[in-house]
Amino acid sequence: MKSLVFNATPLIYLTKVGLRKVFKGLKNEKVTSPEVKREVVDEGKRKGVPDAIVLEKMFENKVFKVVEPKDGGLLSRLLETRGLHVTDAEVLTIAKERNGIAVIDDEVARKTARIYGISYAGTPYILMRAVVKRLITKERAKQAINEMIFACWRCSVETYVKITEAIEKF
Repeated sequence: MKSLVFNATPLIYLTKVGLRKVFKGLKNEKVTSPEVKREVVDEGKRKGVPDAIVLEKMFENKVFKVVEPKDGGLLSRLLETRGLHVTDAEVLTIAKERNGIAVIDDEVARKTARIYGISYAGTPYILMRAVVKRLITKERAKQAINEMIFACWRCSVETYVKITEAIEKF
């Protein structure tokens, strides 16, 4: 079972819509980088967002493991990519090192993952896995997508249709 290497956006938005149980229910190893943890917990708490406190508790309870990227050469090459954030580069490096799946929503990060042969998926993949594992219903998954969009998660109309159709097929 491949490790799931989370970037900030999936952690933030799935927690915002009340689906922290999904993280616990997925049996894969769930990891992230120190920079992602800093962004979702420390920065979130500084801004006073409630999901940061929930995420902090999940880190304390070892739902997520924080690991340092080890391949400095790959990390350096990734950081040369225009538009790729440090957190994206760290997540991609860790996913490559662990032969895991980078859980990323950012388009530049996804294109970069493709170029480097790194497996990736987005937040909808986690929702679909939760439906398949019967952690949530199809209806709850579709509701979560709508709630995430209302909370400013970016999604084109075309992507929205594809996501909702894919959820319905399960």
